[in-house]
Amino acid sequence: MTGPVLAGILAVRTAEDVLRLAFDEAQDRAVSVRVVAAGLAGGEEAELSAIVERWSGKYPDVAVSMSAPRAVDPAITRAVDPAITLTAATRSCCLAVLARPADAYATALVGAVARRSGCPVVVI
Repeated sequence: MTGPVLAGILAVRTAEDVLRLAFDEAQDRAVSVRVVAAGLAGGEEAELSAIVERWSGKYPDVAVSMSAPRAVDPAITRAVDPAITLTAATRSCCLAVLARPADAYATALVGAVARRSGCPVVVI
């Protein structure tokens, strides 16, 4: 399957490990990295952008795109469901990289994505 490597980011604290593997796999496969930040807490997007930029500098030949889907209605403060967001993103990717879950919520989320993924999933 062709397409980018998906780096699914659920928390900034796990972004380094996910991005390390995603960029390495993308370089080996000669594809890009698609970073999807799903369910981040407010204010974490700027921190994640800086981390992604640093990893992009380490892999200058790997193109990278980043998105952090949000609810359409600004009155709704919660982001779009992370499991739906990440599962949809897998449909056009060759590999998805997710962090090992640290709690029951993340375990359920990663399990849901792995069961419905459109590509192989690596949990690190």
